[in-house]
Amino acid sequence: MKKGIAVAVAGVALALAAGAEEPKNLDQEKAALMRTDVEFSAAAQKIGVGEAFLRYADEYATMLPAGKKAVNGLEAIRAELADFPRGATLVWTPVLVQVARSGDLGYTLGTYESRRTGADGKPVTSYGKYCSVWKKQKDGGWKWVVDVGTPSPEPGK
Repeated sequence: MKKGIAVAVAGVALALAAGAEEPKNLDQEKAALMRTDVEFSAAAQKIGVGEAFLRYADEYATMLPAGKKAVNGLEAIRAELADFPRGATLVWTPVLVQVARSGDLGYTLGTYESRRTGADGKPVTSYGKYCSVWKKQKDGGWKWVVDVGTPSPEPGK
């Protein structure tokens, strides 16, 4: 699966490097995409992780959850996230954004923190990093089309 993720990210990087001439508003598009990812994380806290993922997903979105098979389409994503533990949180912070010269495809990279209650009743915190590939929509907004998350050690360790 790691090879598949590497191939997908490499393909996106190539698409971003190639493309048409650079639009005049590329910096604005980067800023808009960064805001969208920040708003996406905030929505996960307000309306729940599953609802936020669905609200910000393109209709043909694919999730690549760690240790599992790819999840394709909104209904499959809804089913995948239905088991997200009640009361658990998932907060992420984008640290890098890139947008293709064409202005219609981009990606964000960042870190995440998940908190939940373990089977023993004690708090459990996990950390990771993510890459989300985004597609510009007809209305000018951004929706994610590929989401990859991988576990990481606690920051600083």
